[in-house]
Amino acid sequence: MAIRAYILINTQIGQTQKVVEELKKLPEAKKIDIIMGPYDIIVEVEVTTYEDLSYILLNQIQNISAINHTMTCPVVE
Repeated sequence: MAIRAYILINTQIGQTQKVVEELKKLPEAKKIDIIMGPYDIIVEVEVTTYEDLSYILLNQIQNISAINHTMTCPVVE
């Protein structure tokens, strides 16, 4: 059974589109939307395990230099 999560991303000013282009390279990113509010982007990801989710967050998404902050919301139901 797949694990889904929403990742809220706050980017550096003027860098949102650059971050979106980097996120599009991730096969786990199923939907990417630019939003308004305290976060700039919401990404829906789908992975097999929580270890995969941690890896994507820590080694891929959080390594995008134009990202200031992320918040991950795993789907429970």
